[in-house]
Amino acid sequence: SRFVGIVPLVFWGRWCIPFGIPNPRKIHVVIGTAIDMPKEGENVTQESIDKYHGIFLEELEALFERHKHDAGYADRQLKII
Repeated sequence: SRFVGIVPLVFWGRWCIPFGIPNPRKIHVVIGTAIDMPKEGENVTQESIDKYHGIFLEELEALFERHKHDAGYADRQLKII
C-alpha cells in the first residue's frame, strides 16, 4: 500500500459491498399458543421448572409438526438435544 499509495480492497458480498448486505435467506416464523405459568416469585422449585420445561418442549414439538409441511421440511424430524 505504501508503494501504490492506496490500500487495495477485495470486494465480496452482495453487490460487491464488503461486510455489506448479506445474501437473503428464507426464515419461517410461527407462533404457538401461550403457556399459562403461575407467578411463583422467589419460591420457584425444581419440580416446577421441570414441569413447565416439559410443557414447553411438548408445545415446541407440536408446533414443529404442525408447520413443517408448509415450510418445506416434511421429511425432517425435530431433534432436541
